[in-house]
Amino acid sequence: MSQHFLNKQEKEKRIIELHLQNKTIREIAKEVHIAFSPISKIIKAFERKAKRKVRNQSSLPKKPSLSTQSFILYKEGKQIDDVKILLDIPFNLASRYWKQYQKSIGMFESYEFYRDYQYDIPTLLSINNFMKKNNVYGKMHNEIGDLLQSTTKITSN
Repeated sequence: MSQHFLNKQEKEKRIIELHLQNKTIREIAKEVHIAFSPISKIIKAFERKAKRKVRNQSSLPKKPSLSTQSFILYKEGKQIDDVKILLDIPFNLASRYWKQYQKSIGMFESYEFYRDYQYDIPTLLSINNFMKKNNVYGKMHNEIGDLLQSTTKITSN
């Protein structure tokens, strides 16, 4: 069968057909009258495209990234140490993912507050309970809040 009058697309299609029939490049070149190099390029492009297609149609779901896996674990209530162990990642990376998770749910400021004042929280809760028991509201409540705020400014400087 003579292939002299085929256009470029038809020749490429014929090259792929012959390749799928397990013909050698030499046999393909003889039939379609093209040099070895362009035939190799056409076959390689076809194989790359076929691999990409198989990869895209793969029935296996794509494994989520480490950050996504950590977000899922934090959402389930896991702590930084748990995530570090479960994902086999360094503590600083688990901590960074924790901060990103906190930011994503709008709780990062709360986390920073807790980190900065974790040892003062029991005292603040005692003051709050005292104020509730003694019905301290309104102006005095605001004055105590102002006092606490000015105290934290002094201690942070």
